[in-house]
Amino acid sequence: MQLFFHDVGISGADRDFPKTVFSSISLQTIEKNIPQHVKSEVLEALDREFISGEFNCWGVPAGAGSVIRQLEVGDVMLLIRTTGGDGDIPALCRVRAYWREQLAELSHALWGSARFPYIFFFKTESISLTWADLKEHVGYAPNFRPSGNVYRVRHDRLREFGGIEGYMNFITGRNRPTSYSSSLPIGYVSEPIEDDYQEGERLIRESSYFQRNPQLVRQAKKLYGNSCQVCGFNFENKYGEIGANYIECHHLNPLSERENTSANLVTNVADVRVVCSNCHRMLHRQRPALTIEELKLRLRY
Repeated sequence: MQLFFHDVGISGADRDFPKTVFSSISLQTIEKNIPQHVKSEVLEALDREFISGEFNCWGVPAGAGSVIRQLEVGDVMLLIRTTGGDGDIPALCRVRAYWREQLAELSHALWGSARFPYIFFFKTESISLTWADLKEHVGYAPNFRPSGNVYRVRHDRLREFGGIEGYMNFITGRNRPTSYSSSLPIGYVSEPIEDDYQEGERLIRESSYFQRNPQLVRQAKKLYGNSCQVCGFNFENKYGEIGANYIECHHLNPLSERENTSANLVTNVADVRVVCSNCHRMLHRQRPALTIEELKLRLRY
């Protein structure tokens, strides 16, 4: 396993992250825009890796070819939105499919430009990591600037974390206590058991949406409070100060069950309910998701 990062920049990130990093792409989109000589190989791999038929992807410029050609399935790419101030790294991508050739037509279809032909596929894991933190973790100089490039992190720089996998555990929170806050949790899903797999993917998509729309989360909490609207659980009542103001948001019309168009991704507070972590997972245990009332009827006291 190798660790890479791509300094995208605010302009490119704000323009293109919503298209393919924080929104899913369908297999049909790929099929229409992939070269004939690799079409069957690509479609078979994507169909095998993403059983839901939806996934995320990212492309890097042809000028990064010397680095990106080292990328392999199983590697990790961190996407940097900005290095300004403390910086912002909102997405972790575990590569599940990648071909070392330029897919210019697909790049144009996805981002409106053929400039990003080296394309890899993954399911986005939303993280909360700053550029300042990453520099400190891997031992880069404080004044180091990646200047829009793609870099590979040497293995020895992550030795104190026990290697790359240990570092992934660290930044996704699996080896440290969860930090409760007024925003939605990261939504990381560890290696899934078979019948938890699609459920986990749906929760990642929901949590990513709410992380990018904190005002909606605040409105929901103001309207509904901080107690679960299914079972009544309140984190502050149970855990004290550490659970204050913590609750998760749930779409009544889950994003994963909508057509992937911008019009269908519009949400207001009337479309949202607040639920505890357990009830949130239970709502998504089947597709279509259970309603709030349906789950209430299943509660056992």
